[in-house]
Amino acid sequence: MKIYSSPVAPSPRKVLIFIAEKGIDNVQIVNLDLGKLEHKTPEYKKIAPNSRVPALELDSGEVILETTAICRYLECKYPEPNMFGTDPMEIAHIEMWYSRVSFELMMPLMHGFRHTHPHMSQLENQNNEFGLAQRELAVNSLKHYEELMCDKEFLTCKKFTYADIQMVTSLQFLVRLNKIDINDYKNLNTYINNIAERPSFSV
Repeated sequence: MKIYSSPVAPSPRKVLIFIAEKGIDNVQIVNLDLGKLEHKTPEYKKIAPNSRVPALELDSGEVILETTAICRYLECKYPEPNMFGTDPMEIAHIEMWYSRVSFELMMPLMHGFRHTHPHMSQLENQNNEFGLAQRELAVNSLKHYEELMCDKEFLTCKKFTYADIQMVTSLQFLVRLNKIDINDYKNLNTYINNIAERPSFSV
């Protein structure tokens, strides 16, 4: 298997953390230089028509795109340690929190960065008013999650799951890009630092 990745992008990092947690050792990592637009080349578009990373290319030549789809596939192939739930309630809770984090934190933080940061002006049709509104929404969500994570080691199920990977990698990458100080959120900061001490997060 090959995973097309980039050291500067958060989405492939989620997959690499997932792979490390599973102890999967038969995956070749192919890093693309996004600054040089290597993800836009005709050669890579044959692999990933959406020109995004990550992409998982199987030995059969089949390709799986999208972070969660890749991790779902790997979970089926390598079921231990379990990351998506072992019974209906765990599966539902992990899916619920992964989705909530995606829409309540990741998406508004991403839009806040994409629509307000000068560096993104050449890549986005920026709408500054929309970006600022999304950043405000993200701050409100951060306040909510700050209360939620009081005295909690993990986001759900009292164990490390895919929902934690989504939460921590998103916050690590996107909070600072929105010029928000995570130190203002004591519970979240403690949670992030504790999760980030896991060996898998050194990828």
